[in-house]
Amino acid sequence: MKLIITDLDNTLLRSDKSLSDYTVEVLRKCREKGHRIAFATARAENAMVRFVQAIEPDSIVSNGGATVRAEGTVIYQNWMSSAEVATILQMCRAYTQDKGLITVEAADGYYCNFIPRDPDRRAAAIHTNFDGFKPPSYKITAELEKEEWGEEIVQACPGCTVIGFSGEIWRRFAAGHSDKKTALQILVDHLGISTEDVIAFGDDRNDLGMLTLAGTAVAVANAIDEVKAVADVLTDSNDRDGVARFLEKHLLFNDTTEEKNEPF
Repeated sequence: MKLIITDLDNTLLRSDKSLSDYTVEVLRKCREKGHRIAFATARAENAMVRFVQAIEPDSIVSNGGATVRAEGTVIYQNWMSSAEVATILQMCRAYTQDKGLITVEAADGYYCNFIPRDPDRRAAAIHTNFDGFKPPSYKITAELEKEEWGEEIVQACPGCTVIGFSGEIWRRFAAGHSDKKTALQILVDHLGISTEDVIAFGDDRNDLGMLTLAGTAVAVANAIDEVKAVADVLTDSNDRDGVARFLEKHLLFNDTTEEKNEPF
């Protein structure tokens, strides 16, 4: 495999948002054997500094696919316009009577109207009540109890998309083609490799496109059923270092798999 790409939260990271020493070591050994490493996450880059420093990935897909950085160079950025940002925020605040939690990933930082519990997001956060806020932005996430609210918002902003997350009422809004599948295709084209040379790991709905595109799709044991259904293989859970266990078994202990063209 020429590229290992993995989601972070609830996939590579444990539930307490930690990276085990074992995972760090396995990924280091994979790189030494010539396998490129990439993150693909809904997080902004300034909300994953700790993990970037630990793993030193070759490429980063951030903001759910709105930004792609390959080997230090930004090769793709996709924004929602100021008008779209203003409309989405206005509607989210109206639906929740201005009591819902909201985050916005703009070019100049990560904005939110609450104090995040996650330490990495908390360190990056800029607090605001979003009055008059409308800079072009990569994504907006908002707590919306009703799924139809999200659909009504994208009807008002037809250039945008909405996706939900399992077990949560958070909805993510982004410009069209801001998704991990599009980002992965852009990344492999830039690197000059085939999607068949990619192994991808994920757990939630926003990983589905990336997993269907990758040559080998791996779901962690804690993944939702839709992800397990499209995966080629299941591995252990995020809390049992499923990504690292799979890579150690199939890329480190059996590095000839690719040459023999055998399934994982």
